[in-house]
Amino acid sequence: MSIEIRVTPPDRLRSAAEVVTTALMGPLPTDEVWEKRRAGWEAMGSVSAWDEGRCVGHAGVFDVDTAVPGGRRLPNGAVTRVAVLPTHRRRRVASGLVERLVADGVDRGLALMSLWASETGIYRRFGFGHAGDNANLEIEVSGASPLRRADLDGSFTLLSPEEALATIPAVYDAVALRRAGVITRPNETWWRRQFDALLERTRAEFVVVHRDAAGTADGYVHYGTSWNDASPDEAPTGAGTVHDLFGADERVELALWQYLLDVDLVSTWRANRRPVDDPVRRAARDSRAVRVRAVDDDQWVRLVDVDVALAARVYRAVRGSVAVAVTDRLVERNNRTWRVSAEGAALTDDAADVSVDVSVLSALYLGGVTWRTLAATGDVDASDDVLHTADALFGRDAAPWCGTFY
Repeated sequence: MSIEIRVTPPDRLRSAAEVVTTALMGPLPTDEVWEKRRAGWEAMGSVSAWDEGRCVGHAGVFDVDTAVPGGRRLPNGAVTRVAVLPTHRRRRVASGLVERLVADGVDRGLALMSLWASETGIYRRFGFGHAGDNANLEIEVSGASPLRRADLDGSFTLLSPEEALATIPAVYDAVALRRAGVITRPNETWWRRQFDALLERTRAEFVVVHRDAAGTADGYVHYGTSWNDASPDEAPTGAGTVHDLFGADERVELALWQYLLDVDLVSTWRANRRPVDDPVRRAARDSRAVRVRAVDDDQWVRLVDVDVALAARVYRAVRGSVAVAVTDRLVERNNRTWRVSAEGAALTDDAADVSVDVSVLSALYLGGVTWRTLAATGDVDASDDVLHTADALFGRDAAPWCGTFY
């Protein structure tokens, strides 16, 4: 019997959740855990694969907006919870699920789709490209503090968990999406998941909001602290973890970093999935006190509507243009040519200067990788002049970064 892929019935969401936890090596949810997770599943678009009435695969998508270069926000399908039972691997179950999501995205008028890849070798064949990176930081307080340019004339307020849930979503919407790649967090379900341990009071977690001299909230940090007493031969010290840090500009973010470095008893801070160009390293008194422990792929992006996506972002004010031909095996309307210049992007009948797969253009779209780099890997075949012009046009002010795991 063939495997059927369909929208997950609401009363079978738990079966789909059990597939995901099994495939991702987690325990099956208890009744209590499922009741806690249910709202997040109900807020998500869900398709699943069925074999004789048994759920064997799942893929979900959240509707969010994503900031693109220049500041516009585009509708984006944030793909999540993609999983197939080990009993049904190599039967095109995952392919069928992801292809269904892309087709649904076309029908719903999405400009983009994006995801965090658990395995990076999977998603290029569906048109997704590795669109940026993030960095895991470890900061030694004694060497890093004081930070330069972290002397804003503002104030900090430590919020209760309930105040954080009521206050921070609006602050996030106001300040966070200034960097390309950042996504909206569209409802309270997202924030309850973000603040889970804070609201449940299961760990020492805190939220501090920064206000400017006029009293306007322009940034915040969500962090946790604990005793680092692993070695019995040494006096215990405090360790801090940064979960979320956003500000209206770099100076506000440095002020929030300085607040953290001033927290009593904490000697080291860890912050995972930060922008690769986070200014805290350059601002540190000793830059070697801010260690980059790892650099990893951030979001993978897929242009669902190339015409809308290319027209929405801005390009550098440089001379010249490039005609880019796109091939896309899943979305027929994307198999066309666009001329990109400082004035924008538009369809053209001109001969292409360069031809790329949609996965390659998707990787390039936010400015997280250069055309010349992808020429070196064989993904782009173009002359030096074309590469120079394309890189000048697609350049960005700050590295793209998402900041939200989903």
